[in-house]
Amino acid sequence: MVGSFEIFRKYQRSLLVIVAILAMLAFFVLPPFLQMGGEVGAQDPVAVRWKGGELREGGLERAVAIRAVVNRFLAEAAALGGRGPMRPFLPEQEEQTVQTMLLAQDAKDNGIVVSDRAVNDFLAQWTGNLVKPEQLADLLSRLRVGPLAVSQREVFDVLRTELAAQTILMLHQPAFGGTPPGWRWDQFRRLDQQAKVELVPVIVETFADAVPAPTEPALRSLYEKHKNALPEARSSSPGFREPHRVQYEYLVAKRGVFDEEAAKEVTEEQVAEFYEKNKVSMFRAKTPVEKSEDPAEPTTDTPAEPAAEKPAEKPAEPAAPPGASTGKTPVTSVSFKQPAPAAEAAGGQAASATAGDATPAESGADAPAKDDASQFEPLEKVKDDIRKRLAQARADARIDAVFTKVAGDIASYAEDYALWQARRPSGVEAPRPPDLAKIAEKQGLESGRSQLVSADAAVAGGGIGSSFERFSDPANPFGFRSWLDQMYGSNTMLLRPITSRDVEGNRYLSWKTEDQPEFTPSFETARTDVERAWRIIEARSLARRRAEEIARQAQDKKQSLAATVQELQATAAGGGPLEAIEIGPFAWFAQDAVAGGGPPRMSDPEGVSMPGEEFMRAVFALEPDATSAAFNEPQTVCYAIRMVSQEPSPEQLRERFVAARGDRQRTGMLEQAEMSRSFRGTLDELQKRRGLDWKRQPRGFER
Repeated sequence: MVGSFEIFRKYQRSLLVIVAILAMLAFFVLPPFLQMGGEVGAQDPVAVRWKGGELREGGLERAVAIRAVVNRFLAEAAALGGRGPMRPFLPEQEEQTVQTMLLAQDAKDNGIVVSDRAVNDFLAQWTGNLVKPEQLADLLSRLRVGPLAVSQREVFDVLRTELAAQTILMLHQPAFGGTPPGWRWDQFRRLDQQAKVELVPVIVETFADAVPAPTEPALRSLYEKHKNALPEARSSSPGFREPHRVQYEYLVAKRGVFDEEAAKEVTEEQVAEFYEKNKVSMFRAKTPVEKSEDPAEPTTDTPAEPAAEKPAEKPAEPAAPPGASTGKTPVTSVSFKQPAPAAEAAGGQAASATAGDATPAESGADAPAKDDASQFEPLEKVKDDIRKRLAQARADARIDAVFTKVAGDIASYAEDYALWQARRPSGVEAPRPPDLAKIAEKQGLESGRSQLVSADAAVAGGGIGSSFERFSDPANPFGFRSWLDQMYGSNTMLLRPITSRDVEGNRYLSWKTEDQPEFTPSFETARTDVERAWRIIEARSLARRRAEEIARQAQDKKQSLAATVQELQATAAGGGPLEAIEIGPFAWFAQDAVAGGGPPRMSDPEGVSMPGEEFMRAVFALEPDATSAAFNEPQTVCYAIRMVSQEPSPEQLRERFVAARGDRQRTGMLEQAEMSRSFRGTLDELQKRRGLDWKRQPRGFER
């Protein structure tokens, strides 16, 4: 038998050539490939990790994109089946995408399997069993994520994952067949029972200096845990990521100032002419058989005509869109650099009849030859209203002219500045922007300039931060575009003038001068904020101990919190001065929101800073004269609490509950909210159990 060495000697020349080639490949080709692999890993970092899995940025982006494609497929399939526009079946935010994956894994671990047949059954039900398989196959063949095709298998896997997630989530919920009676009683109590309480606020930050100095590893650990979280006003956890901020300039035209000046120019002849033109449509006299609404003062159900059809007169200012408020825009700093909570204001859409509302005179129709004067309101009765309408129209026309001129100047400056930046000619200074102070003084306006502020801080300040503009868009039933979206939204430009108005009718012209995207500062840069947050977290136990001590002593001595504070104030060391206040009566949920048919909103009693679930539970678990202690929602204040009185009494409340047991409408919204809270609790427990760890803040839809 020929040995292996003899074989090598026989073919040694050929083998040496092969070895040389492999060596050259290893020397010249392998290092770039290895380097390329390292760069790819660096360019596609891990976005989120959990026990047994992870998603890199590219994989997460494709997962979200495929869900959007599947939503489009389902919408087109539903349309083929004769169904109208459908809401997206799959959430398209990153956080919900990952939650669905975890739920599907939970379903698999519990033996739940969604087969291809189950997916086909879902599609048949979705389309009403009216779409043929070849039609669905045609839709599937046209699905793309960018230039890449999406296979039928990927679509089925996405639907399989979603169906499994929904199945396990529903099985986690209590009262699968309906709302438990205990829930209904709790919601009824939260609506109808009111409490009057005595409180002593114990501020957590006043104990911060009493906390031992933190170690460097402890600070770095806190920073690493929260470095990618944005600060939230009502969150008990810190956030060290700097939010998106912008700087802007603006001009304000005060409604009252311009209206008063314009009213002086309106003549009696103009009032009379307007009356004659519009009396048929706007000033008919009321009769017993007619509706009580005056056509000249339509209700909010009366749609306003498009502005293009009424150039002569302007409508009364619309009601604010949801989330609007009034005031100025301060820049505040609270615990954890939290922005002040946005001021809450009445939302909704109101439309007003205008001086140009489709009258026969304006539409070209001839008025009746003879009018019975008794059919109409007399001129003397309505002339003040007419004068106001004409003054508003004149004022708006004047403001429009000023804003148009200033907007043109800003646009010209922006163009000149862009050219100067591109060329940077030596010895040539940058063009100067228009002088806002001079413009404001000359035109009777007010001017302003902000610092770099976040969207939350701008909204919290009200004024321009909560302003909006009306627009005509069939896809938007509210017809409002917020200033916030125009200033902070994606792809918004520097030095682009935008107009808006607030709930008081003041009008704004504003433009962005600087845009700072959100970013994560280094530990060294954020160290002061990290240490402050660490001290506040550690000081919470001291604040709770002080609040519990006050509550316990008041309970033991059967006295008020005010008397207890006076006794403790002389001997207590640290923690700052204490003061007892009495607030209420207040219910768990705001009565105005529930009575108006809106979604339930926790009440915000005056004197309590951002009350939350813990505070409300502690209050409404007390009997009269009993005491307790509880934090507010962001855990920046711990309250010593003493129940003063409750209305109605527990016995009266039970009688009301029994009498109203057949009326589910009033508590229905709260029951739905409780169910949603149960769902959120299930998801939170799942994420904790799976060790979900986001390496950055999950992204969703733009603000």
